[in-house]
Amino acid sequence: MKLSTRRVAQLAVMVALLVIGAYVSIPLRPVPITFQSAFVVLTPLLFGTTAYIAVLAYLLLGLVGLPVFAEGASGLVALSGPTGGFLAGFLLASIVVGVIAEHWHWDSRWRDLALAEGSLVFIYVPGIFWMWHVLLLRGGSAQAALVGLIPIMALDVVKMAVVAAVARPLRSALAEVDGG
Repeated sequence: MKLSTRRVAQLAVMVALLVIGAYVSIPLRPVPITFQSAFVVLTPLLFGTTAYIAVLAYLLLGLVGLPVFAEGASGLVALSGPTGGFLAGFLLASIVVGVIAEHWHWDSRWRDLALAEGSLVFIYVPGIFWMWHVLLLRGGSAQAALVGLIPIMALDVVKMAVVAAVARPLRSALAEVDGG
């Protein structure tokens, strides 16, 4: 896969938005409310199968120690902590949604809404299973933590509706910039 300089720059902007989205947060335990998920899902809606590059770059920045995750976390500690599964889910969602978005040629807000809301499955399934595992290892109450995720999930459903609403106009703007 050969990427144009413009596409690399666009993906770099998405990495920056992921970092910003991590810092715009409400610090709850065990999972803070952030805007990362919105940018994770917007990226494949805009860039299709190349979106995973931005998410992977973001995860690698955090892995090498840059404080790019929620609340300034980084490194293996963040990836192996309760939110590590959600971070893995970001990559999974970007890959799956990117492939579907690129091959599902019906361009409408309903398509974007279905993909955005459906992406939460790919974020939450590994996230919840990993968090459950980590909290059980630490002797914590996994059930209480999972119940605490309900308001976060509800907010994510709203965030995905907003992502779906802005994706189509942004795609049109990018198409104009890209000359097509």
